[in-house]
Amino acid sequence: MLLNIFERFVQTLTWRTAQVAQLAMVVVMAITVTNVIIRIPWRPIGGAVELVEMSGAVLLGLGVAYTAIMKGHIMVGVLVERFSPRIQGLIELGVCIISLFFSYILARELIFFAYGRMLAGYETGHLRVPIAPSIYLVAFGFIMLALVLLLDMIKAIITVAKGSEVK
Repeated sequence: MLLNIFERFVQTLTWRTAQVAQLAMVVVMAITVTNVIIRIPWRPIGGAVELVEMSGAVLLGLGVAYTAIMKGHIMVGVLVERFSPRIQGLIELGVCIISLFFSYILARELIFFAYGRMLAGYETGHLRVPIAPSIYLVAFGFIMLALVLLLDMIKAIITVAKGSEVK
């Protein structure tokens, strides 16, 4: 019951962050296409590269949790599926612990990095847009990934305890 509530919460939140990532993709496409079209008769959009870079970082950072919850990443299932559910759960648990650790480190360091950039007043070179908000969004994406991994870790623990896969 509590696991289902947590799972729905994580799924909803990751779907919302994926929608922001999709919006970033639309921004990247619109800027790139517009820049290519107007380059011939006029001159290119000033700061287009900066906007595409920042939007791309947001796109990747916020899309990673949704990819993880949809199991869109590469898995070593061919080897692992030969084992019993309990052994599969143990392997999944180990992978989740390691991944959760690295997600935590990435999120924490990105928050510290963004804070330092914010205090120093770092901006993009041409448009003078502060870079800290986009770094914070990427950190939030890794926090979301950590939530997905925590959910997977709980399911792996239940699988190890029960000896059968959690649905």
